[in-house]
Amino acid sequence: MKSNIFYPKRLFLPLIILLLFLFEQVSAQQGWQWQYPKPQGNTLHDIYVFNKDTAVAVGDLGTVIKTTNGGISWDVQHHAGGSGIQLNSIYFIDALNGWAAGGAYESSQNVLLKTSDGGKTWAQVKTDTTLPYNSVYFVDNDTGFVFGEDGIILRTTDGGNSWDTRSIDSYIGAYLDVFFFKAATFTDKNTGFLVGGGYYGNEIYKTTDCGRTWQWNEWIARPKVYELDDISFVDKNNGYAVGGGVLLKTTDCGNTWQGDSVGDNNYSVCFSDSLNGFVVGIGSYSPYIYSTTDGGKNWAEIDSGLIPGYALNKVRFSDKDNGWIVGGEGMLYRTTNRGKNWNAVNQQPYQFNSIYFVDENTGWAVGDSAIILRTTDGGDNWEKQYSNDSLLFNSVYAIDNQSVFAAGTILNIGGTPVTPIRSVLFSSHNGGVTWQRETIDTTLVLSSIFFISPNLGWSVGSGRIYKTTDAGVTWLVQYNSKKTSSFYSVQFINDQTGWSVNGYTNQVLKTIDGGTNWDTLETGSGIWLRSLFFVNENTGWAVGEDQGNNIFKTTDGGETWNAEYTPIHCDLSSIYFINTDTGWIGGYDYNYNGVIFKTTDGGSYWIEQQSPSENELTSIYFVDSNTGWAAGYGGIFKTTDGGGVMSVKCEKGGLNNIPIQIELLQNYPNPFNPSTTINYRLTKPGFVELKVYDILGRVVNVLVNKWQPAGDYKVIWNPSNLSSGVYFYRLHIGDSNITKKMILIR
Repeated sequence: MKSNIFYPKRLFLPLIILLLFLFEQVSAQQGWQWQYPKPQGNTLHDIYVFNKDTAVAVGDLGTVIKTTNGGISWDVQHHAGGSGIQLNSIYFIDALNGWAAGGAYESSQNVLLKTSDGGKTWAQVKTDTTLPYNSVYFVDNDTGFVFGEDGIILRTTDGGNSWDTRSIDSYIGAYLDVFFFKAATFTDKNTGFLVGGGYYGNEIYKTTDCGRTWQWNEWIARPKVYELDDISFVDKNNGYAVGGGVLLKTTDCGNTWQGDSVGDNNYSVCFSDSLNGFVVGIGSYSPYIYSTTDGGKNWAEIDSGLIPGYALNKVRFSDKDNGWIVGGEGMLYRTTNRGKNWNAVNQQPYQFNSIYFVDENTGWAVGDSAIILRTTDGGDNWEKQYSNDSLLFNSVYAIDNQSVFAAGTILNIGGTPVTPIRSVLFSSHNGGVTWQRETIDTTLVLSSIFFISPNLGWSVGSGRIYKTTDAGVTWLVQYNSKKTSSFYSVQFINDQTGWSVNGYTNQVLKTIDGGTNWDTLETGSGIWLRSLFFVNENTGWAVGEDQGNNIFKTTDGGETWNAEYTPIHCDLSSIYFINTDTGWIGGYDYNYNGVIFKTTDGGSYWIEQQSPSENELTSIYFVDSNTGWAAGYGGIFKTTDGGGVMSVKCEKGGLNNIPIQIELLQNYPNPFNPSTTINYRLTKPGFVELKVYDILGRVVNVLVNKWQPAGDYKVIWNPSNLSSGVYFYRLHIGDSNITKKMILIR
């Protein structure tokens, strides 16, 4: 049926363009954004350096970061191209056209991305294998290669429109038991080298016909090396390859290689000219940089003040003076003086265990190494107030913007582990400018702290519950469990009624007399509970580890608990609600990536949001329905729109890994008015849900909610009561979900 509304073409097209532009601008700020460390904290695996000012790096969770001013500022995107799969390699043909490849062996997933605008946007490229990719290299606009696990090689001669996919075994004509390929380079269009790891060792392959054939010689290198991670050539004759604690060198175009011992676990090598070269890696949890100024004859470790604990994964130079190193937890180092000095571009990462805000501007985050960070501008900037490698903080609570407490445990004294474990409690009454240690009579870990008024508060830990009535000056034991137990979370609604979860026993303790007496309530969860949250005396939730169900709700103050809808298999660490309907939970999935879920119906249904972190999220805090923070092992994140809508992770890894049970097509037309058609396909029967959400994640239409047999389906959506804007439609059946966006124009 034709619309009775007339849109002049001169107005309609600009309106579409304007709306699309506005959507891209808004979406860039939607959802959860990194606040600390800057520019971001996901592990980086590779970097492509254009010149001294411009570089692009890639890493876990589909991370792509780009600088055009020498690292002063970065454009950061995660889930690039709609995929959260880790990116292991990046290569640009020119300033605009580039490729990124990745994958994870444990989940048998891969992704191949292409950009034609310098990395601003990425599109997934379909391939015919699920083997993870470790390296991508193009010799020109048409001819390129992707290399990965199990010796897989993909070759294109038409710019990626089609790929010849085969194992290295088919090139050599024998079973070689190659474990993986890690890196490749070409010295000219025809001559290239490929390195990796395998059963027979010396996995160095050479082509002289642009990859049409590859040659291998088991005895090409001395001593034999069984894993090589990177390769770099200075010119057509002189090249280097590294892996383990070995550096190999060739002076005859890769026909023979001689080994030398350098470092412990070498991940990357790069020469800026014929004399100056660098090897990076990690040994005994300490990253290192080795340099040579005589073409590799002698190597010396650079004392460059590297932040300990984070591996260095790749080193690359744009010229003889300017170079970059990327590594674990988003580490970035830069040199502008031929590698004599390396300076950290990013802030030092920490593992955060708790975050708390007193208003939209002032908050604290605490974690490992007793780190205490404070912000007074909503998290745009964080200042370090305290740190101590001998301590660990599990919880922070602020009574107001002056009085704040941090609780945790002592790990060691003078480098010697403390036995038995001892607790620690710090307080500040001047906004964290100075901190003092409080006395609390326990040798156990403190896990959570909570105040209901400036003087009245509770802290819990391993088997004990404490109470203070004098603003934390003194703490008295209220509950002492004689059984093995660990209280992970405590919360009070008023000065009489409160709860605490016992992780070991899967129970909730409740008091209605200010903690004088505690009753044990059975949840029936059968799981290790980690966190709870009550919005009033009756309604609350508890979450924990994944054992089929890991979200439980009570509406009678904890007397009975019911299992709620569990979105995916994951361990949940933190929960926060702003009212009886709207709340968030955080944790990590089976790949140990951070996950965030949101509900707007009291927990009956949870929507996965796009987490920016590859690591567990341990703490969530909101000041209203839009403004909130999440903290964890990856850093600190903020949202100003309630966390955005769905995560692209619902698509289970992108084009190569969409569940075969369903297929959801893009609606047509899009943008649309007054109606649009949504087509989907079921390859198996099941109970189907097709829902439409607005940009805040609220359900605005339920299009399908019933059992359907396998087949093709079409739904026409005519949203007569909705305004112009961006909407999302989500198809769900069993464990399969796909989400797409559409635009309505009035």
